[in-house]
Amino acid sequence: MVAPLLLAVLAAAGPPCLVTDEAGRTFPACFDPGHRLEGSAGWRGGGGLPAGGGLQLAAALRWRSDTTGPGGVTEWLRDQAFLDAATTAVGGRVVDAEGVAWRGVFLRHLAEPFILVPGPRPTRLPFPFDVGVAVQAGGVRWERARERRLEVEVLRSTLLLDLVRLGLPLRRAAFGPELAYGVDVERELRPVHRVVPFTGGALDLRAESADGLWSASLVARAGAGLRAPGGWRGYAEGTLMVERVVLAVNDRPLALFLSLSGRDAPAGERLAATAGLRLALARAVVR
Repeated sequence: MVAPLLLAVLAAAGPPCLVTDEAGRTFPACFDPGHRLEGSAGWRGGGGLPAGGGLQLAAALRWRSDTTGPGGVTEWLRDQAFLDAATTAVGGRVVDAEGVAWRGVFLRHLAEPFILVPGPRPTRLPFPFDVGVAVQAGGVRWERARERRLEVEVLRSTLLLDLVRLGLPLRRAAFGPELAYGVDVERELRPVHRVVPFTGGALDLRAESADGLWSASLVARAGAGLRAPGGWRGYAEGTLMVERVVLAVNDRPLALFLSLSGRDAPAGERLAATAGLRLALARAVVR
């Protein structure tokens, strides 16, 4: 009881989303990190890049739609991203690129989650998690160092169990098993098919301030996949992102961000760090 009450008090004491100055002009002071068209530029180092790193450019269209039920209780949290892509250049030459055509996270929240055991006398049992799903389609990754090869992730789906309903100050704190299928295409060689038949898992954490000025996320996955040809092989990857809005240009928030990522690539483990600026180009204001 204490934690939800404290969170409600802190939210009520936070800054208003519409501020009026001495001249009577009203302007927004809150921003939506999940509903906007955004572009970013930063400096990326590591990840197999030459010493000194390179310039990374990225863009994405993000769409968010939360629904509420009676009493203002959130029932659905829905975050989606379209054409989320990034590319890195060194000396004016593109050295790698990656992107996802579409990804979505859908979480169903209930005041009292439960499990129903059917039978002559159906039994309803309390359940400590909310349930959701994360889906990703049309992922690609390319590196100049292996320019003959293109990694294509056709589909990835994760069954999520979410802990946020327990009162944690997060948008989501979810984990669960995942199913994936991808293909590695290389010229003059047979394609290598990759299948993860629920033999891997994912962790998805996201925190946001009430005014949208701060946000942080961690997405990590690990497990084993079947490669044909090639047999079973383990995999692991993760990305940590922190973002802070520092100013707004005509109601378009400009944020500083820092990203740390790692993955077990075919050439060995690769760690990369990116720091830069991210500008919301449209629809980022909370009114």
